[in-house]
Amino acid sequence: MSGSAATEFTSVQSQYEVQVAGDLERNEAEQKRIRAEIDTLQGQLETLERDHALLLGVQRVFAEGARPGAVRGAKASAKKSAKPSPKGGTAGKQPSLAQLLGTLLAAHGEPRSAAEISAELAADHPRRNSNVNVVRNALELLVAKSQAHRSKQNNSVFYTHAGRDAAPASD
Repeated sequence: MSGSAATEFTSVQSQYEVQVAGDLERNEAEQKRIRAEIDTLQGQLETLERDHALLLGVQRVFAEGARPGAVRGAKASAKKSAKPSPKGGTAGKQPSLAQLLGTLLAAHGEPRSAAEISAELAADHPRRNSNVNVVRNALELLVAKSQAHRSKQNNSVFYTHAGRDAAPASD
């Protein structure tokens, strides 16, 4: 190699060294930036996962229906356990759906549809399941136990309390 070729080679080599050094710096800076983004995103992901778990718990409470005893907590439990319940009583317990429906039917003198009863149940007891199908099934159980009467008018079914003077209608 001649002197000028060796100088030219050294010059090209130093240019490549500078280029590689610059590329390494940019690569390391980009790695640092991406690691910082990953840390930030990891924190956001952990926050979202905690929020998700919390929201699932809230959704489960809504799906199960909040019971007054569960909402009141330990204070209500302490009061409840301090008072002895009467023999055979239901102190501290919610009335059953059948009991509520029997009460609603007894309060009205005229036959009522499942939809009307369901709407009244929703208004009087907002925490109860007042779905029309659930109410209709409970009413049919009352009919089967002879605690309610069912009558059909055209394509509609109406229910009355068995204690009313309404005569039991044919199915």
